[in-house]
Amino acid sequence: MYHAPPRKQPPRDGPSLVSLTLLVTAPAVFAVAALRPR
Repeated sequence: MYHAPPRKQPPRDGPSLVSLTLLVTAPAVFAVAALRPR
């Protein structure tokens, strides 16, 4: 049986990836809401 070694150090792309996704998604959603015909 193969056991994956436990990760002692946290992933480097964890918080940065989430913040990057929010920075990309937030303006997109805001633009869609702003350009959305009322």
